[in-house]
Amino acid sequence: MGENKVHYYWLDLVRFTAAFLVLICHFRGAFFVEYTLLPAEQKNPLIFAFYSLTRLGNEAVLIFFVMSGFLVGGKAIERLQQGVFDIKGYAIDRTVRIMLPLISALLLFIPVAIIQGFCIDWKAWLGNLFSLQGICTYSIIEPLWSLSYEVWFYILMGIISLFFVRQKMVFYKIFAIPLLLICFLVFTKLSPHYLFMWFMGALAYLIIPKKVDKIFLWGGFIVMICFIILLQLTSGSRLNEGTAISQYLPNRQALELLFAFFFSLFLQQLVIIKPTKKWTLKLNEIGTKLAAFSYTLYLTHVLVLRMLEYYNAPKSESVDFISISWYIGELTIALLVAYVVYWCFEKRTAEVKSWIKSKL
Repeated sequence: MGENKVHYYWLDLVRFTAAFLVLICHFRGAFFVEYTLLPAEQKNPLIFAFYSLTRLGNEAVLIFFVMSGFLVGGKAIERLQQGVFDIKGYAIDRTVRIMLPLISALLLFIPVAIIQGFCIDWKAWLGNLFSLQGICTYSIIEPLWSLSYEVWFYILMGIISLFFVRQKMVFYKIFAIPLLLICFLVFTKLSPHYLFMWFMGALAYLIIPKKVDKIFLWGGFIVMICFIILLQLTSGSRLNEGTAISQYLPNRQALELLFAFFFSLFLQQLVIIKPTKKWTLKLNEIGTKLAAFSYTLYLTHVLVLRMLEYYNAPKSESVDFISISWYIGELTIALLVAYVVYWCFEKRTAEVKSWIKSKL
């Protein structure tokens, strides 16, 4: 979820698609019964495909981790290699990029909690503000679990950079040692395999090829899809009960790492495919516009879901025109709320960065 002045084709579209997959996954889970509870006549290939597509929230988060490493980690390492890494600029860019949407989501959480009539755990609220969920507190908004990882990825990269900056500032390096130890301790609480995914994305950025290799492009894509299927088969859903395939597969963390690896191969090929036809140019342009508020959408959609549940939005026991219409309407509300919140906060990211840098 990082930024870059260079425009990489299709990356924005992938970013929004990942956020949208998380959205439709959570909303389908909230507003439809499980596939196994559907009427027998509805258990057909079309509805199975609908349920399968709306089960990919976890894989979408893995895509976020890889893309974050690609754009933030890869660019940071490249600048270190070139001797132009600016630790102050990096800290400002990453802090503002994370904090504006995060603050907007945490502020939105307050009226949602008040309306629903439950007490706010302010200690956890502050812990989430400083990205300590999963370390010494819990996520008060479900998607914030992954944001904790993002923040600590950025912190670790910044600390590593202190050992390599070319400025003759011994204090930087001395200061970096205890900070690095803290990061290591943090990742004893967090799952380190997500950090490996982040660095996979960074490596993919550093070795972007000059031209597309169709073997890596399509091979990476096909194998990636295969690992999505395997991840679904080991997801613990009631749909998978009674199947013994999981005992022949690596553990879930290994499957997630393999998925991330092949997505990295696919991604570094995808971003150099220049759109040339009118419809591909338009699609890429639409992706850029939609991706602008994808981060805010990711953080706020669960709050919208909670309010819809509070006001008794129906949970459909079948898939038909009426239930799908309700579903589309609920998704539309989440998208509209996210865009309004984005317009108030995340859209001001560049302005806030410029203002802080001018003051410092």
